[in-house]
Amino acid sequence: MLRWAKVLGIVGFVCGFIGPMVLASNADQGPMIGIFITGPAGALLGAILGGVVGLLKVPEPIASRALYVAAMVVAVATLYFCIPQPRFRADIVDGEIRHCLLPESLRDKTVERLNAMTAAQPPLRKPIQWGRAFDKALAENEGVVIEVQVFRHSKLYETQARWNQGTLVAEPWASQEEEKRYFASYLGKDCGSYKNGIRSLLLATGQVSIWPPAYIAEMLELKVAEPLPEKVASLLVGRK
Repeated sequence: MLRWAKVLGIVGFVCGFIGPMVLASNADQGPMIGIFITGPAGALLGAILGGVVGLLKVPEPIASRALYVAAMVVAVATLYFCIPQPRFRADIVDGEIRHCLLPESLRDKTVERLNAMTAAQPPLRKPIQWGRAFDKALAENEGVVIEVQVFRHSKLYETQARWNQGTLVAEPWASQEEEKRYFASYLGKDCGSYKNGIRSLLLATGQVSIWPPAYIAEMLELKVAEPLPEKVASLLVGRK
């Protein structure tokens, strides 16, 4: 039992310690994985398997081969666990603009909501007057709010593994008709520039749950829409 615990514990620790530094470009968490997760888990698994082998009185040659196989499985599983998952970048939307409105028309409701959220949150180090903050944010990033009838959507990810870091990957299209709002400035701040009824592909970026919000889109709890770049559109060619 002790030999199994030592071997699998060491394998789990080494692979969990070194694996992230080899497989991922940002490996600050590497030592923590080996020390606190894969090392102890390997030792615990080894103790259990060693106990089972001892109870069954497996012959030594067979037990040694089984330990070798178990160590290989632990190593492969640990290294696979260390491969960083792709990072979400944006939503891809296939939709049609149905309506456009100016952010100013949403000012009062937005300021009221932000004041209510402020009262429910821990006090900010520097209190914010949301009316002034809204006006300033809009002046710094003028645009409009578009209501889009979404027909299909996808998600864009960026790989993080060292060997293909930065590669963009798009999910297949998923059909889900719904109406969504986005902040847009790619055609300026005039609603007349955003023609209704034209179907197009849009890239929606940003976060809608940041506190405290700093940009106008964040205050409106909207993602920012822009035309889908050609390099991203090419990822969806042939995807259903």
